[in-house]
Amino acid sequence: MKTNTLDLDAQALRERILDLAMRGKLVPQDPNDEPASVLLEKIKTEKAELIKEKKIKKTKALPEITDDEKPFDIPDSWEWVRLGDAINLVSGRDIPKKNHLTHPQEKSMPYITGASNINEEGKITITEWVNNPSVVVNQGTLLLSVKGTIGKTAVLNIPCAHIARQIMGIENIYNLDDDYQKYYLQSYVGELQKKAKSMIPGISREDLLLAIFPLPPLSEQSRIFYSTICRTSDFVEV
Repeated sequence: MKTNTLDLDAQALRERILDLAMRGKLVPQDPNDEPASVLLEKIKTEKAELIKEKKIKKTKALPEITDDEKPFDIPDSWEWVRLGDAINLVSGRDIPKKNHLTHPQEKSMPYITGASNINEEGKITITEWVNNPSVVVNQGTLLLSVKGTIGKTAVLNIPCAHIARQIMGIENIYNLDDDYQKYYLQSYVGELQKKAKSMIPGISREDLLLAIFPLPPLSEQSRIFYSTICRTSDFVEV
């Protein structure tokens, strides 16, 4: 089967743009932006409050990031952070096949079983439902396929769904830019695949929690996406 050179060139361009985005080289830094260090302190305060209100569980502290772990330099207004300190990660759980429904019932919930529910454009198709959901994610949660076909992403656009173990949900509870997080995950998965020569059996919970996340100021996160990545993605899809 012959590979289309234009497709390869477009993919290479997209990967390069994502790489530059994660390094802070796509848009100029604005000295008026609140630095990411302040954003981090706000996240820590909000996390403590959410734990106190029992909206999220208290988890084991993640290890500090060493200089050796930092893969490249980032702007002074950015911060390196463990991804697990910037999101709430939800691991899916399988429900026995005998309990799957092929049609929705009055109180049933959509069941997302894996990458087969997510197409290449990030659209979700629901084909099964369950009456006994146990791991529920809500509208707006970023979904990532972590077993089988890994690296597919989609934003849940229905009120809620149960996710199986092939899916993890990234809950943006600290109101970071959704698109920046999504494209970071795509860049991160691409790096994992390169290190494993394109073949990795899956992405573990630890892989995501310990991932090194380059965190820009909140305003810059939006500028990165809308000024550059969004336009480039439109070009690549043409």
